[in-house]
Amino acid sequence: MRNWIQAGRAVAMLGLVVAGWTIASVDVASGAVQAASSGASLPASAPAELTPVVAARLAALEAELRAALAPTAAVVARSPGALELWYPVRLAFAADGTELLPAANTLLDLVAHSLRSYDGTAIVIAVYTDAIGSADYNQRQSGARAAALVDALASRGVAPARLVARGLGESAQLEAPNTPEGRDLNRRVQLVITPLSS
Repeated sequence: MRNWIQAGRAVAMLGLVVAGWTIASVDVASGAVQAASSGASLPASAPAELTPVVAARLAALEAELRAALAPTAAVVARSPGALELWYPVRLAFAADGTELLPAANTLLDLVAHSLRSYDGTAIVIAVYTDAIGSADYNQRQSGARAAALVDALASRGVAPARLVARGLGESAQLEAPNTPEGRDLNRRVQLVITPLSS
């Protein structure tokens, strides 16, 4: 777990490297990508400027999530106009299934508590896979897992209208070695929490 946490923090701090591009942030809802540095243009959208009140609420949510999730394997990172939470799939789901593991239930309890307190946010729950197996199977599995997380948060009192499930399969592979540890980095859950108004 320590390697995943260290790698997750490195990914969060340095940006994602996907297909040779350095990515500053990914808007999972729209697929828009903001490049930190690249030689060509990418479909990007700049986040709206946050008002001081909204920025302060987002900062308070970030502080609350960091404190609550410190004992877990979750990584909380700030991206322009949003918070991102990363968690390893192997700690969230039973192998090849959508059944939530005890560690994931604990994490979801903590996250739901914070999200209920900050109801002015929308949450995109994205699940990624490694590239082992067929792309079709990985897409279906990630979609089912993302839907299971949405259902779990809704059952914990987070308004379903605020939640969006995105199964992204193997569409955004991190540059990681083809080893069990590298594949583990690609099998990840990402929550992107954005203010509903700027």
